[in-house]
Amino acid sequence: MHPTDNQNGDPPSPSEPKTRKISLFSGLIFAMLSGTLYSLVSVIVKQMKNLHPGQLSVYRFVALLVLSAPQTVQCGENPLGPKDYRVLILLRAICGGGNIFFNFIAFRYLPLSEAIAIAFSVPVFVTVAARVFLKEPCGVMQSFSVVLTILGIIFTSKLPSRLTTNPVVYTSENVYGLLAAIAGVFFRAGQVILVRRMKSVHHTVITFNFGWQAMIGTAILTAILGDFRWHDCGIQGVYILLLGFLSFVGQTLQVMALQCEFAAPVSIVNGAADLVLAFVWQIVLFRTNPDSFGITGAILVGISVIFVGLSKWISLMPENSLQRKRLKWIL
Repeated sequence: MHPTDNQNGDPPSPSEPKTRKISLFSGLIFAMLSGTLYSLVSVIVKQMKNLHPGQLSVYRFVALLVLSAPQTVQCGENPLGPKDYRVLILLRAICGGGNIFFNFIAFRYLPLSEAIAIAFSVPVFVTVAARVFLKEPCGVMQSFSVVLTILGIIFTSKLPSRLTTNPVVYTSENVYGLLAAIAGVFFRAGQVILVRRMKSVHHTVITFNFGWQAMIGTAILTAILGDFRWHDCGIQGVYILLLGFLSFVGQTLQVMALQCEFAAPVSIVNGAADLVLAFVWQIVLFRTNPDSFGITGAILVGISVIFVGLSKWISLMPENSLQRKRLKWIL
């Protein structure tokens, strides 16, 4: 049963079809908005080269903690979350903190589009993990979207250049960034599955605990692997405030998306928005034009998102619809 289906067995009200239609697409809309905001965060991290990426991740979690605290009190639930979910909340903070820490390092040492392209491989792991641990469906269209996503990542990462006479050569910083991006992928997959598992917990409670727990963890990692220093005066103070605010809104939207939609489609749409915008920022802000490999990868990613939307359109059809019966195999 879909998360938004009527589970009480009551007859549908006249307004229920319209409400159900909105709720079915709300998860994907939240995911797209979240990806858009995260792409802006990656630009800020890329710009602030004088501060360690781990220090920027600590700023992010401080903002999550401060901005989510009033909403957590207002929702009326235990700030630490239900007792049965506290271990999952802690694991989610570990996975989320690791994901942001290593992603910020990847943003620093890799071209923006490449770092986000690698991060976008998350749906591959999420789809498999969601099928194994959450028993979520994995239809033909969703599987095909994952395949297209993988192909898009391959082209965006310029792996086909290895077959040419002039392959791309990575520096030691690029290798460091690649390893960090891959580590971030595994942490992100675990985070998505855990949030989806806790869909009954209020999103502000999840965000509040994520903020203080991940803040402590990333501060320790930064002290070990890097160093803390004071930011430059002027525009960097504004960047830090924007980093915190955009991270909070993006994180809230992502949690809300996962609480009303399956994990795999949310990951695909979230990452697609982030990846496509990465090319825009790379051209407009960093004055770097994408090559044929990057353009091909972006097109493949865009097609995969269209297929996700098509599968949602089919799911909106009435149960007794002839078209739905014919296309049911896609779901």
